[in-house]
Amino acid sequence: MHLKYFIITIALLTPFQLKPLRLNAQESTTVGGYGELHYNEPNGSTRGTLDFHRFVLYLAHTFNENLSFKSEVEIEHTKIEATEGGGAEGGEVAIEQAYLDWHFNQNIGMKAGILLPPIGVINQFHEPATFNGVERPNVDRIVIPTTWRESGAGIYGTLSEGVKYQLYVMAGLKAEDFSGSEGIREGRQEALESSPMNPSFTGRLEYVPTPELKLGGSFFTGNITEGVDSLGSSMLTLLSGDAQYAYDQFSLRAVGAFISISDAQKINTAYGNDVADQIYGFYLEGSYNILPLMYSESDQALLLFTRYEKYNTQSKVTGFIANPVYDRNEITFGATYKPTYNTAFKIDYQFFNNAANADTKQMNIGVGYNF
Repeated sequence: MHLKYFIITIALLTPFQLKPLRLNAQESTTVGGYGELHYNEPNGSTRGTLDFHRFVLYLAHTFNENLSFKSEVEIEHTKIEATEGGGAEGGEVAIEQAYLDWHFNQNIGMKAGILLPPIGVINQFHEPATFNGVERPNVDRIVIPTTWRESGAGIYGTLSEGVKYQLYVMAGLKAEDFSGSEGIREGRQEALESSPMNPSFTGRLEYVPTPELKLGGSFFTGNITEGVDSLGSSMLTLLSGDAQYAYDQFSLRAVGAFISISDAQKINTAYGNDVADQIYGFYLEGSYNILPLMYSESDQALLLFTRYEKYNTQSKVTGFIANPVYDRNEITFGATYKPTYNTAFKIDYQFFNNAANADTKQMNIGVGYNF
């Protein structure tokens, strides 16, 4: 008797609740990507190297008007080769982003997956045609460890006209791999079997008071001990600010970041590192598009730019003497020719200096694209 009622119930439900899944008419898939080829010649005289630095494929799928998936897979330095000792040399293949984006309305949305902490400018927008210079600024590589990705989830949206926010909880950094030369860069877990013991919070507030000006402030903070008692309650806090101004053919960009690491001395004792208590860096960059001076109706651009960077990965230390080599200054000047908004041909020359009075130079030539 019970079996009979069960069969009747299933028969009644089938037309209404057990329909096969169908492709939504709103669904669509997008393919894109970016890449860049670099020629680097140290000291401006020795023979340089050619390197296809990055090849990235972007894949996105829209499920409906509110829910989508976005991802990037990156190949660095073209290939990875196995060595006789069983290791590998060359570049790397990595998932740079992969997350679900559930946009409820303009005030709030949610992301979950592999995300980019919204620190600075280039960690979020690093396609070759979006910045000047063949290489990314070193402040955006060493102080802000671009490209920085971690597993996490959080919310974003618009607070009011011209004001946007992002707030995420993410896997944290591991103090074991911090260093005096590269700061926190090697402490990234990069979503590779990340430990959940150091959950961290990161966020960004962005304000656009006028179409010409964009202001941003970011933070990242969390415990970095991964449960190791000898490290005490060591915490890392990163604060960053940026400003971008564009008027007519002139543009200006300023980025700064400050990092504080508590109990850094305990980290150095435990791992034999030379981690600083404080790290900082900033850069200023100005550019001018000179092509309209020659061809007023051209849609192309020829940007002349110069950038000054200063960063110190041992700004304040405890228990040892800071290495002056890590107190660095850089000047870069060059040109970026953009035949379209998403392609770029670049050339620049760099002057590197540190507090130990070690001076080096480098010439760079590159091409890049994104689509």
